[in-house]
Amino acid sequence: MHQVRDLRKKKQLQASTKALNSTFNPHRCYSSMSTTNSAGVTINDLFYTLEDLDKDCWVRLLNGALKSKDEFHTAAVATLQDGDINFRTMVLRKVIPQEKQIHFHTDIRSKKWEELQQSNNISLLFYNAAAKMQMRINGQATLHCNNAITETAWEKTGVSSRHSYLTIAPPSIPSAVPTSGLDEAFALRNPTQEESEAGKHNFGVISVQALSLDWLWLHHAGHRRAFFDYKNQERCWLIP
Repeated sequence: MHQVRDLRKKKQLQASTKALNSTFNPHRCYSSMSTTNSAGVTINDLFYTLEDLDKDCWVRLLNGALKSKDEFHTAAVATLQDGDINFRTMVLRKVIPQEKQIHFHTDIRSKKWEELQQSNNISLLFYNAAAKMQMRINGQATLHCNNAITETAWEKTGVSSRHSYLTIAPPSIPSAVPTSGLDEAFALRNPTQEESEAGKHNFGVISVQALSLDWLWLHHAGHRRAFFDYKNQERCWLIP
């Protein structure tokens, strides 16, 4: 009896595997942006289709830009330099959901600025430990310096953040001793509004145009994953 049951299960598994292999292509998405996928996932008692999930991702990123204590407020940002990958943590400063754009601030004397001048390919990794949610974004960076975008961003930047752009030498320059790189006048205090203006010529904005977003939700009953291809206007569920 057990042999019959095991044989039946084996045949069912073989049939399911054959059906999956005949229809699944890992290199394309099955649901275009213009259609609604009835399949979905329930998170905290809320049901999300792929379209809902895409919107939710960008709302979460927007909250990350607006709330300093939000777990999506920072991201690991990867750039390329002569074939090597360089990572650093950066603060999310602005998100434009409808345009799928993300902005970061940086010192234009930094290595990352130089790397992005050589290759504008950029990758972002966001992780919210409380929500057990990860987002990976691949995109292309546009560098802004001394234009309307940096002018607006600089005006909204407080003196405590402007502090970072007042280092005497560029970031990553070797030093014989541990140092902030700041002039002694600012070692123990923030600059005044007027003093902080000296850092403006070192200030830049990195604007990332998202080309894709890979979403992953970790759950004890089984993880869920989705992929959004903004370049080709496609979306699909993925096996985690």
